[in-house]
Amino acid sequence: MKLVAVTNGKMETRELSVVLKEIEPLVDSIILREHHLAEADYQLMVEELIASGADRDKVCVHSRPGVARKTGVSNLHLKEKGSGVTEVKQADPFLKVGVSVHSLQAARQAEEEGADYVMFGHVYATDSKKGMAPRGIEELESITSSIDIPVSAIGGITPDRIVEIQEAGAAGVAVMSGIFEAAQPLQAVKRYVKELTIHEGTL
Repeated sequence: MKLVAVTNGKMETRELSVVLKEIEPLVDSIILREHHLAEADYQLMVEELIASGADRDKVCVHSRPGVARKTGVSNLHLKEKGSGVTEVKQADPFLKVGVSVHSLQAARQAEEEGADYVMFGHVYATDSKKGMAPRGIEELESITSSIDIPVSAIGGITPDRIVEIQEAGAAGVAVMSGIFEAAQPLQAVKRYVKELTIHEGTL
């Protein structure tokens, strides 16, 4: 299973850069979900991350295909609403494109439009979605069994829930609060990696 770190848009850029450099060797992908940044500042952050030695293939641009194009990043993640997968793929066929989805219908649509993977959530209750009921493990399982592209799970995923996520057929876990709101993000990542390693190949 893949471990994807998703930034939460709450960290000061310099602090975030330090954390990203620390965790990058241990995760499979980093989705830079920094909506508050102007496009030029966002592009600069991507360029500086790559210049610092981060693996370009692990960096994933969120919602800004132009930045992916300009920086040579091959991974792009899009929101569910008006995702525009088809248009992005036509303009930049080299891009690997993922889409956030919140239902089986949306997951099927993303697959039909050419998405390379979907990210489904939120599976469990999470502070980033306060007051919103979680969609649950059963719906995750219904999606993984209904489409052919990989499904990552997001939302309230703690290390002890990885087995349940794996049993539901997910190809990966995406973690936001569990990493970026942890007192020690690097140690938090190591706990996820440990659980993923323990259960690798057990199902």
